[in-house]
Amino acid sequence: MMKNAGLKNIFFITSAFYLILMIFLSRDAGISCDDTLHYDHSVAVYNYFATHGHDRSALDTPVTNLKYYGQSYDNVVTILIKWFAIEDAYRFRHLMSSLAGWLAVFITALFGVWISGYRTGLLVLFLFAVSPTFTGHSLNNLKDIPFALSYIAGTFFILKMLMDDIKISCKYILPVIISTGFAISIRPVGILLICYLFLFWIILRLRSHFTGNRFILNEILTEILILIFISGAGFYLGILLWPYALQSPVRNVLESYHFMAHFPGTFRQIFEGKNEWSDFMPWYYIPKSMGITIPLIVLAGSAFFVIFFRKAVRSGKWLIYLMIVFTLLFPMIFVIIKKSNLYSSWRQFLFLYPSVILIAAGGLAYLAEAAPGRYFKWAIVALIIISGLHPVKFMIKNHPYEYMYYNQLTGGLRGAYGDYETDYYYVSQTEASGWLIDLLNEKGIDSAVVGATYPVKWSFRKYPGIKTFYFR
Repeated sequence: MMKNAGLKNIFFITSAFYLILMIFLSRDAGISCDDTLHYDHSVAVYNYFATHGHDRSALDTPVTNLKYYGQSYDNVVTILIKWFAIEDAYRFRHLMSSLAGWLAVFITALFGVWISGYRTGLLVLFLFAVSPTFTGHSLNNLKDIPFALSYIAGTFFILKMLMDDIKISCKYILPVIISTGFAISIRPVGILLICYLFLFWIILRLRSHFTGNRFILNEILTEILILIFISGAGFYLGILLWPYALQSPVRNVLESYHFMAHFPGTFRQIFEGKNEWSDFMPWYYIPKSMGITIPLIVLAGSAFFVIFFRKAVRSGKWLIYLMIVFTLLFPMIFVIIKKSNLYSSWRQFLFLYPSVILIAAGGLAYLAEAAPGRYFKWAIVALIIISGLHPVKFMIKNHPYEYMYYNQLTGGLRGAYGDYETDYYYVSQTEASGWLIDLLNEKGIDSAVVGATYPVKWSFRKYPGIKTFYFR
């Protein structure tokens, strides 16, 4: 097998190629229903700051409820659009979305490298590359993908900061503050990272105590003060571009968290062949939605991780993996217990996927280690690559609709049609608008009224004679 230096070079070259590919794919991305909503709200947020708070439309959102979203990534992208007079706003948004998606992949891969070397990091890159749902959302989802980036980055830097058994590693304090603040600035549930910070500190300090390091009261008090400082700094960093939170930082952030946990809007969802309201989905809605849309090679890797967990124990990495598993399972168990209002497949839980990938990559790495001899190891590598052909073929054939992928458990997209949601993000309406424009031009029609199930005004912006409207 290759030496570590060679693997390191391959890792960074592959990561760079991945970035170029993501940027290239984003050029064809369609405009989603959330794209229009959050861009319009980000313009309202921009006006709020540009007028020093006099334009308060960002605080008056009785229909969309967007005042409860920090959506900082949308806001930053809109600031850049305004400052640099970028004409094609949505293409730039999609470029920035792909950048956030790549960063989430790259940081997860670095996480894998930190745990068990560059082979695991390369496996992380490969598993992301054959993951259509995450790839598809990375092209045009400026809410869920940046939150996934902040969530995995926060987990990574918290663990790196705390894993020293003797003291907190100060060089990771700033990355923890930034990633925590970034998470809160997108969704109030980003506060979870503050909870993880204290929980993991308690666990790791107890482990240190029971392995022979005595508690020193002054050091413990100092570390608690550092954690409080990190939490406070991250919290206030998270509300800097969030007008509603700025009105009353603690109360309004907690109110927003409560609002998100009990989201009032309900939607019809096709699930298991039934058309039901989103607040009546079965408890297993999220696990099953993930199970039938995640590539089988990722599911297999997760299964192998369970089988070879003893290897993680013997390597001394078991506690890191357990904390990763906790960050994966806790949010899912929480929404099941709370019977939360769930819709759009598992789009709102994309932030869990980097943890899934880490576990799957670990499982496949342990499988390769267990293989007796070089030829068996290469045979496993070949099988892993072959197992990724099904999702890759789908992505090539169906770009830019990668996120509609279903795995072999449902018979692919064709088998899922009619039983589960397909284009729940309305991405295909961009292509449909282009088709209609071509048809109208061909017939010499320069005025028309076009209705769609989300605002398509942007697609027809160059045709003043065409009026658009929204209908349910």
